[in-house]
Amino acid sequence: MGEPLEFVTDHLLTKWGFQDGEMLDDLFPDDDHEFVRWVLCEVVEYYVCSKIDNDVKPYRTKTSHNPVRVYEVDGVHEGDWTEPPRLTPFEIKVSPNEIFEMADYLRGLLALGWELDALRRSPRCVELFEA
Repeated sequence: MGEPLEFVTDHLLTKWGFQDGEMLDDLFPDDDHEFVRWVLCEVVEYYVCSKIDNDVKPYRTKTSHNPVRVYEVDGVHEGDWTEPPRLTPFEIKVSPNEIFEMADYLRGLLALGWELDALRRSPRCVELFEA
């Protein structure tokens, strides 16, 4: 179902990354904008961050810009960077099927009563980053 989307890992370092947080909007034209941003966060954390060679610690922020970024790379906090770190690989491809699967998973959480909160991770991502 279509070509994989290319997620540039350096986008985790900037507030304008992932098309200013709107990278997935075209895939979900009928969904609530905040829901699509939640999908973006989950996809980036689950499929992208887990494949970065560097040790990265992502965070989410409620903003009109990129909602998912990293605050630490290879043990160095962003406030201590003399220059932005180099993340490898440069890009990671995620299939549309994986993205739609994540959206369906998140819709299931909403049906169970989860609140749409961009600062909360799903159990799937908690398993990866807080285990």
